[in-house]
Amino acid sequence: MAVYAWGRGDFGQLGLGDDSDRDHPALVQSLLDKDILHVAAGDFHTAFVTGDGELYTTGSNECGQLGAKMRELQLSPIRVAALDTYIITHVSCGQNHTVAVTDSGALASWGAAEFGQVGHKEAAGSVDSVQPRIVKGTRELQFARVACGAAHTIALTGSGDVYTFGQGGFGALGHGSREDVITPQLVEKLWGLGIVQVACGENHSAALSADGQVFTWGRGKYGQLGNGTVDSEFRPVAVTALSDQMIVQIICGGDHTMAVNSEGELFAWGRNLWGQTGTGLQEDALLPVKILSLKGEHIIQVSAGARHSVALTDKGKVFGWGDSEQGQLGERTSSILRLPTLLSRPEDARKLLYVVAGGEHTLAVYERELSPSHRSLDSSGENDASTQCPKEVQLNGVSVDSEAYMSKEGLLSADEERDGTVEGHAMDVYTSEGMNLHGEGLRRLKLLPVMQVLKGLKSPGTPPRDILHLTQAFEHTFASVKFLILAFKRVHEENTEAEGGGAEGSGLDWGLIRDAYQGILELYNAEIVKKIGAAMVRLLESTEKYMDQVPESRWLRVVPIVLQSPLIGEKGIGDSVSSRLFSVISQLPPSASKKLTEWLRTYPKDIFGGRFLRGIQKYITSKLLLFGGRGKIPGLVIPPLKALSLLHDANKLQNLVPYSDFYSYAISESINFQEQYERWLEHDFPFDTKEPIVSYCQVPYVLTPDAKSKILQAEANNQKQHTVQRTFIDLMSGLPSTPFLHLTVRRSALIADTLQQLSVCSYTELKKPLKVAFHGEAGVDGGGVTKEFFQILVRDLFSVSYGMFTYNEETRTIWFNHNSIESADEFRLVGIVLGLAIHNGVILDIHFPLTVYKKVMNFEMQLEDLKEVQPQLFRGLQQLLEYDGDVENTFCLTFQVEYDYFGETKTHELIPGGSNLPVTKENRKRYVDLYVNYLLVESIDQQFSSFKEGFNKVCSGPALRLFRYEELELLICGLPHFDFDALERVTVYQGGYTKTSTIIIWFWEVVRTMTLEEKKQLLFFSTGNDRAPIGGLACLKFIILRNGEDTDRLPTSQTCFNMLLLPEYSSKSKLENRLKLAIKNSTGFGLQ
Repeated sequence: MAVYAWGRGDFGQLGLGDDSDRDHPALVQSLLDKDILHVAAGDFHTAFVTGDGELYTTGSNECGQLGAKMRELQLSPIRVAALDTYIITHVSCGQNHTVAVTDSGALASWGAAEFGQVGHKEAAGSVDSVQPRIVKGTRELQFARVACGAAHTIALTGSGDVYTFGQGGFGALGHGSREDVITPQLVEKLWGLGIVQVACGENHSAALSADGQVFTWGRGKYGQLGNGTVDSEFRPVAVTALSDQMIVQIICGGDHTMAVNSEGELFAWGRNLWGQTGTGLQEDALLPVKILSLKGEHIIQVSAGARHSVALTDKGKVFGWGDSEQGQLGERTSSILRLPTLLSRPEDARKLLYVVAGGEHTLAVYERELSPSHRSLDSSGENDASTQCPKEVQLNGVSVDSEAYMSKEGLLSADEERDGTVEGHAMDVYTSEGMNLHGEGLRRLKLLPVMQVLKGLKSPGTPPRDILHLTQAFEHTFASVKFLILAFKRVHEENTEAEGGGAEGSGLDWGLIRDAYQGILELYNAEIVKKIGAAMVRLLESTEKYMDQVPESRWLRVVPIVLQSPLIGEKGIGDSVSSRLFSVISQLPPSASKKLTEWLRTYPKDIFGGRFLRGIQKYITSKLLLFGGRGKIPGLVIPPLKALSLLHDANKLQNLVPYSDFYSYAISESINFQEQYERWLEHDFPFDTKEPIVSYCQVPYVLTPDAKSKILQAEANNQKQHTVQRTFIDLMSGLPSTPFLHLTVRRSALIADTLQQLSVCSYTELKKPLKVAFHGEAGVDGGGVTKEFFQILVRDLFSVSYGMFTYNEETRTIWFNHNSIESADEFRLVGIVLGLAIHNGVILDIHFPLTVYKKVMNFEMQLEDLKEVQPQLFRGLQQLLEYDGDVENTFCLTFQVEYDYFGETKTHELIPGGSNLPVTKENRKRYVDLYVNYLLVESIDQQFSSFKEGFNKVCSGPALRLFRYEELELLICGLPHFDFDALERVTVYQGGYTKTSTIIIWFWEVVRTMTLEEKKQLLFFSTGNDRAPIGGLACLKFIILRNGEDTDRLPTSQTCFNMLLLPEYSSKSKLENRLKLAIKNSTGFGLQ
């Protein structure tokens, strides 16, 4: 490299070997053989970083700022030998101190320490200088950049966090006070914004966020903060005047500030006594001013000294303005240049790489020799930007196009969301280490796509040092709120789920997240996974600490990103990530919980169930295995239960996975049911509240139906025990009583006898254990007589010939007969019978549609609920709602319905005068709603109300609220309808199959391993209904027909014949795969 320096040189800051000033660029001969990647210039000293990671300094050494033991100033650059064991990647010079960054992310500092500006706690306040040494207490932090003011320092981590220390008198530290800080302290106001560049003036500071927002703080006497006032700010404040600009670089001079936008336009503000803002005016600029005199030029890099400024264009031109008294702007007739002026270039200079302004001196770094392919210069001797660096560079082991890398592409436009919702452009991962581009230290942290980082890590030819840098890039991304969100944001709004798009509203590309995690696992490098996991832990720790202090839009998106990680629920580092994530989720405010729930509902089923839900369940299981399920809920289980509740809320909105997927068998099989029930009653917390979780009954969706039935049984036993105790008290008091509910019935008059005896029973008596005796038959009821009683009673009550209920052949269900002439007492008896069966643990063979159980649990009836009651009518009403033509003249309907009453057609008006009101496109929705309400509510109101009254007379305890309506059916009916062993016994085989055929044996083996949901799907796929006929599956005529040789085709069915057409697959695994795929997509696979 060829380094040229000019301007003030009385302290040796030019490094030219003497203390003379220069009014023209002079070559720093001692650095000719050095590859100078970065230059930093303070008021009176200068530092140079080489491509080998060495650090050289020159100039004033009054306070030891050169890092040399002797105090004499140096006229030529000397190597900082104290740092020989470190590789230096960045450096900055303050007034009397220097701070450098090592390739491992540590800070090294030296020089004046009286205000704590070097970050060494033990040296704070000392007038003695400090020799170069690593700043302690920041081991977990990986710094990437540093900036020094007169007596304060800003350090930027690779993950975009800002730490400051030193003099705080003007608020330049951004901590909200004037106090000095002697060790690096996080600037909390900037947390989560993803800062990519920092800059220091003499007593003010600036930061640039990943999405182009500029923040300033500190002294504002000359308007250098750009907020329109001369007030100081003690915390970072956004420069709102630049909110419509996409800023890509910031720089601070002594008392002025500059920024470059993505279009290469320059803005400046602050002190202008010497013309250093370049506005052409004499007044200070209190707000950012676009430098119009540079119109037509594309600025790619700027630098500022105490009272002058320089800018480099894409054509290699250098402009300068401000104070030129010391020659820092070259040979001039005027000591002050108020407008940008083109500076002359050295006669023998080649490609200009970057320029740096110090206190009152300037430096420029040129490429020393040109390669043959880049020897062309234009007629004016200017070098085009396209020749400033190779067309392709190796960046962290990944080949990157340099023009795209240096251009505005990949940055966000100015009108895009600035606090978390990033849309519209591809934003990649910011990183810093391993950058071999000259002058990169003067620009913002650069970026690499996540998948490019993975490509570099997977490449066998990537050098070990680059592997380290790429790993650090991942660490920085996963430790940063903003960088992580930007890394995985959706590129185009129009992406859909089918196209691998993202979750609507969150702006995240779940497909990219999935591929990235998969790519990380495929590295098969446990150390890298551990480091990424540790970065996630740091991310979540900081999120938990600061989430209440900043808008949730800034950080909330990290939750679904981390939740999608395959580490969730795993051991080791996965356990740490999981516990931290669930801790964050458990502390979400209501607004954040609601927003997160809305996002979660938009994810595809495989991620929602396979990643989110399974990860949480695995974590809960592991903790219960460790702490056990008895007694109080383990503290570590409560946060994941709260996370599970958000998934449950999302699933209720979208029905992504079966409700049974939320069952935790680890919980359901280990808890003390009596204890959980009593603790629930003791606190009386309702469902769906933010109250502390003290009982699993507060989150009933994690409990299996079997567990809930045991809790219900515990409640029943409590009631029975209480009743029995009262009975004995009555007996001891001489009052007639019995501990059991005794029924004596005649087989020939079973319904009448039961009705007569139960009608006079009190609520208390119905809670007693049931004992049944058949008139004239000897024997003690040990349970078998009671079961036989229920079996005969249910058969007679639900018989169509008895008249209380109707039977639908298509749905194989029974429904209340609205024409029934039976009394309300008999419907009340049906309800009591169901309640007694539950109370006494007896399973009944009843074929109600789910609609009945929904009504029992007070659900409002919808059109969908008609589907199981009258499917043909349901389809007709659905067609009515979807019809695009002339509804009135096509359907010819009015707000009146007809029904059969013992062979006579009767009518019912849905509204007064409904027979004269035609159904039109405008009012058809109301018609359907009224019709559904009439059929499912109004027409059977007397029958159902009596039935429900009887049911509640027995089952009125709180435990029933634990059940979903589907589970209530299982509680009453059990699983006799899905006895597939019975189905196997009656199945008929055709087309060459027999019950001993290998594939038939495989088939039933696969069926036996299916979940309840899969068995119902198989039944629906094969027969068009997921219910068994009356009498169970043994009464179903089921046929399996051979459908050809081995093939990749899926099984099909002919539901009208209850026939499964099954190819003769070559293996059991293939059979299982093809069969399950077919039944899960049954509406699209050959149903006939």
